[in-house]
Amino acid sequence: MKDQMHLDPFHLQSFLAVAETLHFTSAAQSQGVSQSTISQHVSRLEEQLGTRLLARSTKSVRLTEDGTALIGLARQLLQCEDSILSRFRQEAPRGTIRLGVTEDLLLTRFPEILGTFRASHPSLQITMTVGLSAYLARLLDQGELDVWCGMRRTTETRGQKLWTEDMRWYAPTGTEFPAEQSIPLVTFPDGSVTRRLAIETLNKAGRAWHLAFTSGSLGALLAAVRAGYGVTPQPAFLRNAEHLPHCAPGLLPEMPQVEFIASTRHQTAQGPEELLIRTLCAHIPRLQPDLLPL
Repeated sequence: MKDQMHLDPFHLQSFLAVAETLHFTSAAQSQGVSQSTISQHVSRLEEQLGTRLLARSTKSVRLTEDGTALIGLARQLLQCEDSILSRFRQEAPRGTIRLGVTEDLLLTRFPEILGTFRASHPSLQITMTVGLSAYLARLLDQGELDVWCGMRRTTETRGQKLWTEDMRWYAPTGTEFPAEQSIPLVTFPDGSVTRRLAIETLNKAGRAWHLAFTSGSLGALLAAVRAGYGVTPQPAFLRNAEHLPHCAPGLLPEMPQVEFIASTRHQTAQGPEELLIRTLCAHIPRLQPDLLPL
């Protein structure tokens, strides 16, 4: 009978993995199971609920109205289960994690995932500092942070890679850059990864440039671009998060990719820090902004 029905949390997790990626193979990889297992879990859940959650074809997967409605409810149920287990588990992690995060990550689902982590581990306190990657790395080295999440060049090895991201040039709509024109750069202060990559890319291409606007605030840089101060080099996902116009291909030289990472003071993460990084790695499909519109 329906009033005696019990939902399997693994089935809900599989459904959420598909709902977040709209791709069964990606969902299976994120959950560490086979694609057929994911499909069986979703089918069983649909059978229990008596409704279609996903509209599937050979080319695409999309959420039905009931599937969309289930997302929030499923997350709440799983979060409650995690909270109960964490509350009564004898060795529930305790303490404080001093976390450093770059501002651009706050425009992804990072805050949402961090909220889920905090709800699942109520005995852990998290204090957060927002800043540039270089600044956060220094705080980590000085023992003032336990974990920092931000950006590195693909040639660097510090930290654990979460995902690789393309870089884009963003400029006001209709902006053109004739070959003889000096490129007006809107960038973070000296030491930032994006600033160094932009200058190296323009120098390599033989393009003249000058600093038109500098700020440690991403919001200020984006406002400056909208106001017509110049062009800014930023991660590709900002085109979804901030609806910024990006330069057409070939207008400016292509920049190298970057990597978003999580790093700790220790060579190997330990205790609560390890738990946080494991959680971030487990939710990489949700962290990668290009997989879903924001």
